[in-house]
Amino acid sequence: MNFASFEFWSWLALCFVASRAVLAGVRRFAPAAEADAAKLCLLGTALCLLAVESWLTLGAFLWVVGAGWLALRAGSGRRGALLFSGLLLLQLLPLIYYKYWSFLFNGLLGLEVRVPSVLIPMGLSFYTFQTLGFWIDSRKPGTVRPQLLDYLNFCSFFPQIVAGPIERRGDLLPQIEATRFRFHREALDEALPWIVLGLAYKMVLADNLAVLADGMTIDPANAWGVWLECFTFALRIYFDFAGYSFVAIGLGLLLGVRLTLNFNAPYWSADLRSFWRTWHITLGSWMRDYVYLPLGGRRSGRWMGNVLVVFLVSGIWHGAGWGFVAWGLLHGIGVVFCSAGRPWPLPGVVKWLATLGYVTVTWLFFFERDPSLLATKSLALVSPAAYAPDGLRALAGIFGSRSELMLAAVIFGLALGALALEGLGKRFGLPAYQILRRPWVAGGLVALIVLLASTADSPFIYFNF
Repeated sequence: MNFASFEFWSWLALCFVASRAVLAGVRRFAPAAEADAAKLCLLGTALCLLAVESWLTLGAFLWVVGAGWLALRAGSGRRGALLFSGLLLLQLLPLIYYKYWSFLFNGLLGLEVRVPSVLIPMGLSFYTFQTLGFWIDSRKPGTVRPQLLDYLNFCSFFPQIVAGPIERRGDLLPQIEATRFRFHREALDEALPWIVLGLAYKMVLADNLAVLADGMTIDPANAWGVWLECFTFALRIYFDFAGYSFVAIGLGLLLGVRLTLNFNAPYWSADLRSFWRTWHITLGSWMRDYVYLPLGGRRSGRWMGNVLVVFLVSGIWHGAGWGFVAWGLLHGIGVVFCSAGRPWPLPGVVKWLATLGYVTVTWLFFFERDPSLLATKSLALVSPAAYAPDGLRALAGIFGSRSELMLAAVIFGLALGALALEGLGKRFGLPAYQILRRPWVAGGLVALIVLLASTADSPFIYFNF
């Protein structure tokens, strides 16, 4: 379900045209069933798009949501609790098998179990967490069980199912219950700028940054080179993930559904707490409500430990490996440090630079999968000798040719320009990304997509999570 591919848009158009034909027939011969038929068409479109990605993706999705539906129907009492626990494990099995099998049995237990060569189904972590949150909310006293069709559409709403935002029952379900599978023309003025911005972030910035990163020749003992590598990845993952979220928002608006804003200029945060309130916002709120608060939250005397548990879970959610564990714990330690004691009386620009630097350098533990390289690069970052002037001069040879160097200058310039406009809007208290969504800016972004969109096949990064 790659929004930056022609295949996605062609299949979506085909499904929409077919749905129009089906609904025209229902409207003529069974008008009372039109509402349910529209919801069935919406569900059919989502399942078709999942199947286009792979039958494995579709099968894993049906397994998870099917187990979730059975869990919703589990009764109360001892027998109901046992049944519920078994269904919960059943729902988590695909996530355990496809994502954590090797890490659990080989990384943690050292059993050297042979791991089947399988791909992780697209979006598995996202819809598993969304479904878990749904049945947790649905088991609260007085909550009405939804209709099966509405539940399936909640779980499969195609603009956001494979990479978020992770929506909550109270926000998305009422809109799903009221929606009909049609495009809302009155929403075009608001929706299209989001879609254009998202595609520009992905195709012009993230994809070209990926090409630049692949072409870099980094000396792992050169701290300057490691910083450049981390900074490039920091820009890439942001423009990639935020780009997907913005297209999802725009598609949702066209279908009459308002999705949650998942980013809000996070690289302009002045401390790590602010960063996690503006980066992957829906994951942060999910962790707060379903992990942090049940552990006791800030009221508990163990609140520092609670924070570390939340970020440990967040790190493991992102990937099965010690690097992700370290990344989560480093952010947890940083948040604890920012939350404990009185704020330091430092200028705002110093706090911002310190936060940006910390976030940037910790991305190393996120993207570097080779343990020996990770160790070498980490040591270089804290070694004064690795910051020698010769290493700084060596950066000129990272890009292989003059044309690559010029491309790098253009892409980095555009990326920093986009961040500057985000910060300008935030400074003046404008709605999120309003400057970048203005009509004249959107026109310029369309031109950039035509001129600079990367031709490399580069799926969204978070499809792997």
